[in-house]
Amino acid sequence: MELTALALQSAAQKLRPYFQAHPVIVLIDQPLRNILHKPDLTGRMLQWVIELSEFGIEFQPRLSMKGQVMADFVLEYSRRPSQFHESSKQEWWTLRVDGASRSSGSGVGLLLQSPTGEHLEQAIRLGFSASNNEAEYEAILSGLDLALALSVSKLRIYSDSQLVVRHVQNEYEAKDARMARYLAKVRNTLQQFTEWTIEKIKRADNRRADALAGIAAFLPIKEPFYCLYMCNPTPLSQKFSPAIPLRYPKRTAKNGRMTSQNISGQALYPKILNRHTKSGCKLPVLP
Repeated sequence: MELTALALQSAAQKLRPYFQAHPVIVLIDQPLRNILHKPDLTGRMLQWVIELSEFGIEFQPRLSMKGQVMADFVLEYSRRPSQFHESSKQEWWTLRVDGASRSSGSGVGLLLQSPTGEHLEQAIRLGFSASNNEAEYEAILSGLDLALALSVSKLRIYSDSQLVVRHVQNEYEAKDARMARYLAKVRNTLQQFTEWTIEKIKRADNRRADALAGIAAFLPIKEPFYCLYMCNPTPLSQKFSPAIPLRYPKRTAKNGRMTSQNISGQALYPKILNRHTKSGCKLPVLP
């Protein structure tokens, strides 16, 4: 008990101006108040009582840690219910996807928007020949991988492919074997999110993702390469870095590179998207 009294006396000495200017409440689970008010105190304890008597010190019993934490929790949440509600709403991310299949190749376009309004755009060329529906599925899978790489838990997905969206919503049956495998992969990946929704939108409302997919499918790429271009880097985009040094396709003129940059805007490449490395597919083609 003497150590507790000494600690209080030392605190009063070091913080004397504060003890003099304000009433002090001491939360304690020991009977220090009763001991300091005993009439038969002697020696150091008596000296400390005299020194502490000039301050307005009040002793109160300290609640258990569990009770105090619960009280603080209830108080904090009762003060700002609307703020916490808004915070939960802002956890949702938005993903717009599109796939394209051309005679020159196949590609996907992604537009991922954070709750704070930041945009990540990707154009990814597939290293294999894909049908339109397969490209649409590849777009969703690539978008889900990108969202998971950013630890997204709540995701709203928008696609202009009625078939793929209805498959995921269990409104259409995937009768084709390849579509069934794609659907199983998408559903398995979606299980890693806390909440998700998918909605079919008009092509006119998905122009950006459609343009990115078209560019990726159109550019005549014959060898794997990686390009990264950041426009107005943000703390979010700074999480990404090129997997290997930047390279352009052979015979790409300087003007062609600048044109691709102007079209692509912000193209980011996380390492996780290089899923078909043996054939060199899933490569971002926009610098």
